[in-house]
Amino acid sequence: MPQRAKMAIIKSFKELLTRQSIDKITVKEICLHCSVNRQTFYYYFTDIFDIFKYVIFKEMSRDIAQNRTFETWEGGFLATMNYLKTNSKMILHVYHSSYWPEAESFFAGLSNKLMLDVVDECIEKMGVSITEKNKNFIINFYRRVFNGLFVDWVNDGMEDDPKVMLKKLLLMISGSIQRSVAAFVEYEKDNAN
Repeated sequence: MPQRAKMAIIKSFKELLTRQSIDKITVKEICLHCSVNRQTFYYYFTDIFDIFKYVIFKEMSRDIAQNRTFETWEGGFLATMNYLKTNSKMILHVYHSSYWPEAESFFAGLSNKLMLDVVDECIEKMGVSITEKNKNFIINFYRRVFNGLFVDWVNDGMEDDPKVMLKKLLLMISGSIQRSVAAFVEYEKDNAN
């Protein structure tokens, strides 16, 4: 029974979010929509944004978790964009709300984890090492590229096909992660003295 209540809360939240801004959704409304009491809601979630993070993380992480390697990051990017496109009404209702800064920060954290795994694997495959500071610089650079593309895409109404976006992204950065790591290895050698 308890898991059914949690699933009912999640389903109600998603249904409501496809119809209205997250700013307008209340715990009371969710509870009425799925016939659970507030205490049950608060047993599983602390607030509205907590349920949003749970839904997004749970659903997106299934696909991203399988694609967090140097060889498969494109799949992770495409899976993420396809998930967002499929759920565009929900995402746009968050984008046009007071919750957007928190949501953007949450998405940045997901991107950061994806890039950390990719860069770490690249460094390992190349058999090199770089300082943590320089590794974080590379990760932050690519995270900002991905997040910038994502935010612009959402701002434009998510009209572009995710596959087309990935193709354009690959034109811009194909091989550049390896080149970035190699460049920082050389940079560190040149500045060691």
